[in-house]
Amino acid sequence: MSRWPNAFFMAAAIYIVIGTCWGMYMSVTHDFATSPAHAHLNLLGFVSLSIMGAFYALIGKHTPLWLVKSNFFLNNIGIIAMTTALLLLFTGKATPGQLGPLLMLGGPLIILGFIAFLGAVALSFRRREPSLTTA
Repeated sequence: MSRWPNAFFMAAAIYIVIGTCWGMYMSVTHDFATSPAHAHLNLLGFVSLSIMGAFYALIGKHTPLWLVKSNFFLNNIGIIAMTTALLLLFTGKATPGQLGPLLMLGGPLIILGFIAFLGAVALSFRRREPSLTTA
């Protein structure tokens, strides 16, 4: 499982590069119509995935692999779907009705990804690391 924290950090790094370039574009053009989508990408993509990667690297090393993978893929697919839908909505390229499938996919997948993360955190309370001190 040692590579999965790196996967979370790689995805987070990709999202923050995209988010930073997007923010710079909005600043230069003075067009902030897509700022809600930009914020979702930065918070869900960079901040959340960075925290998850740190958790799996430091505390959740013994989390079942199926749970880590579920967390990773649910969140990433959800982030891409939701951010794309919000971008299309706020640029006027699509109506809420046209974006129904993307919005109905993105939000629930992100929530399921966070539930998977909650499960991983909860499981970490059950596993006890050997004590470093001796009696």
